[in-house]
Amino acid sequence: MSDQLSDDTFTETQSLSDNEGEATGPVAKSFLRIASLGMRSVATSYRLKPGDVIACLEGELFFGNAEDFEAALDKDDTKFSLLTIYREGIFFEVLVSGALRCSLEFIEVEKVKEIREAFDGHVIHKKSEYRNYEVLRDIRRNCTIYDTTPTPLAGTFPPLWLLQNRLWEPLMAITLAYFISYGVSLTMFGLTYLLSAFYFSRGQIHVLRSYAQFQEKQMWVVVATRTIQEGQMLCRKLDPHCKFAFSHVPPPEPIPDPDDALAKKNSN
Repeated sequence: MSDQLSDDTFTETQSLSDNEGEATGPVAKSFLRIASLGMRSVATSYRLKPGDVIACLEGELFFGNAEDFEAALDKDDTKFSLLTIYREGIFFEVLVSGALRCSLEFIEVEKVKEIREAFDGHVIHKKSEYRNYEVLRDIRRNCTIYDTTPTPLAGTFPPLWLLQNRLWEPLMAITLAYFISYGVSLTMFGLTYLLSAFYFSRGQIHVLRSYAQFQEKQMWVVVATRTIQEGQMLCRKLDPHCKFAFSHVPPPEPIPDPDDALAKKNSN
């Protein structure tokens, strides 16, 4: 458990009016909350949204102001910061690179105790164990989840990487390109293979995302978990009706039929 701070740190000495509005000032006794997102806000790329509460930074409860928070994130772009987000009663982690560049505000004092009590059952693991997973979802709650960590397989043997990720149409296209180029000459085949390997190595995340969008899915959430199973379990908490084609979790709850609910209401 990452709660290393003593109880006196959390005494609610500030009034509600002190915590409303912009999160400025040297000291804060309240969590930060995303107030709004701008057009160039980095938070949108991680699918954070207004109302999300910043509960922890690097596994520790964070009670600093907005300036301290953004300064802590605004470091080398090659380094990630581990954030714990509180959204609608659910805690989840996300690895972010650089400052979020969004408008932040303090949450109301009475909500601090509520979040701290809910946090008591939440476990944060070592940052090195986490990986970011992007999740895309369609209107029927069908989801695609994939690891955003680049893999060497995409650049060494593209067909196997496509097969591993079940990207059937791109697999058929690249296989056909290999056969055609091989029929022309070995030089053409080698050039085709090298170009495809370079493309999939550099753009593998874009390919995964584009294929999910080709299936009429839209970006839903970005979560940091240790395994894809944990990622699916977390998505199920955020949406009890979400479904996965290759599921590591039990079947979802059935979606209530609006007609049945209306008929039941009329019968009463």
